[in-house]
Amino acid sequence: MAISPLNEQIRRIVISGMIKEDTASIFLEQITSLEYGDVGRSIDIYIDTYGGNVDAAILMYDAMQACACPISTFGIGKVMSAGVLLLAAGDTGHRFLTPNTRVMIHELSGGAFGKTSELDIVVDELARMQVTYVELLAKHSKHSKTQILKDMEIETYMSAEEAIKYGLADGLTLTRKLKKKDKK
Repeated sequence: MAISPLNEQIRRIVISGMIKEDTASIFLEQITSLEYGDVGRSIDIYIDTYGGNVDAAILMYDAMQACACPISTFGIGKVMSAGVLLLAAGDTGHRFLTPNTRVMIHELSGGAFGKTSELDIVVDELARMQVTYVELLAKHSKHSKTQILKDMEIETYMSAEEAIKYGLADGLTLTRKLKKKDKK
């Protein structure tokens, strides 16, 4: 799916719904297109997701980090699980939440199927991916890996203000509404 003409014009990418491999593929194409369309001009990423596949989220994270353009992230509605990594990955000072956004972190989960002899390998890989995820969140938040792991033991929900204090975002979005000048 190509980026819409309006979103291309205003340099906005929208991540909505579950984060999956196809979401990551579309995102990679969109961010690359915007980057090379005008290298150095900022890109806004709007995020509303329950989360999803951590491999896909890490691909998207890496694309954001490799991008030559300044990146602002905007959480709106809900930013959960793998989506939190994308919110936190925006440039420092340019990570925003709308006032009523819910943010949630938790342990990684995944389905394991295959031969019994290989299930230990899958579990070890899931644990390794969680370590990577926690290291990246620690890099972008105000908390240690130990604290993040503790907070992820159960689903930890945060209000927008709590997520800002946690260091996952920098502030609330400002309104875009035009205010009428006072009449005298």
